[in-house]
Amino acid sequence: MPMQIRQIPSAQQYHPPGFISGSPASSDDDQFYYHEGRRLPTEGYCPFPADEEENERLRTVHTITQAVLGSNYFGPVDRVLLKPTSTGRRRRVLDVGAGTGSWLREMAQNFPSVDFFGIDIIPVPPAVQSRGAGGAGLLRMSYDSDDDVPELPNVRFERSDVTMGLNHGDMEFDVVHCRNVLTVAIPDYVGAIREFTRVLRPSGLLLLAETTVPYTLSDGTTHNPDSALAEFTYAVQNALRAVGMDPDIRLTLESVVRKGSFKEVETRDIVIPLGEWPADPRLRKIGRLGREALEMTLRSLTPLLRQGGYDDGQLSMLLSRIHTELDAEKPGSGTGTALVSTYLWAKKK
Repeated sequence: MPMQIRQIPSAQQYHPPGFISGSPASSDDDQFYYHEGRRLPTEGYCPFPADEEENERLRTVHTITQAVLGSNYFGPVDRVLLKPTSTGRRRRVLDVGAGTGSWLREMAQNFPSVDFFGIDIIPVPPAVQSRGAGGAGLLRMSYDSDDDVPELPNVRFERSDVTMGLNHGDMEFDVVHCRNVLTVAIPDYVGAIREFTRVLRPSGLLLLAETTVPYTLSDGTTHNPDSALAEFTYAVQNALRAVGMDPDIRLTLESVVRKGSFKEVETRDIVIPLGEWPADPRLRKIGRLGREALEMTLRSLTPLLRQGGYDDGQLSMLLSRIHTELDAEKPGSGTGTALVSTYLWAKKK
């Protein structure tokens, strides 16, 4: 069947004034530019940098996701990928917004008879061998190392802007995975979900996960409107809306998918602690990582806040107030700052 690509509006038209500015990352690398000391992609829209600190944030978020899910996925993925096909073909998985490639590479190791394809607007960093005590045999991802290791034989990455449609034919994949991408990088997320559906085979699985942009309290209530965390939340929401994004996608994700060509849909909401306030020791450990991820997120989104009108003094004061509020949350108290994520799996008709 000939490939049919839907043209989803490009995120490039949503760049705020002056967003694409600065110098290339190097004379022989025109894929990046520097803005506020952070490296960002030259094409498309992405509010997060593409550098080693951002890689570390993504690795931390990946570790948190594994901890809260107890797995690399939510849904009957193993049943789909391990089931033999009637023609003997290899099953195929597409990861949209592959980031560092951690999820895809781990899945490829767990399912060696399956072919994995990852796409991202930012070039996926190569895997390199970790060195030193405790690092032997482990892989990490880095743009800035010459110690690359060969890619796994069942893994392939492409640099692609999903807002322009997927460069794949109808019904090519058994699983399509997209995690924490729609809210921050795809203006027409409904059109993107249609594209994901198009490339899925019948009975294939769609795996989605999105996180509410606002930071909330663990009991579901919001922070005091005068708090620094509330101010930061509103600033990020406004910045996303200014470039055509919807910061509340998580709340409508299930209803959008149910209107599509799916016969089964399940969701799970998970509260991710951002600090050591949980009474449960396991959640407290996750919260410690969550606080680290939050600290890196605050730094990564500094260019976005500057575009929203914050100057150096205002940013410094805002970040100082946020740290004070987080430090005031008592370890083990059972109440504190959190993020709420919705994980969804759906089986195509």
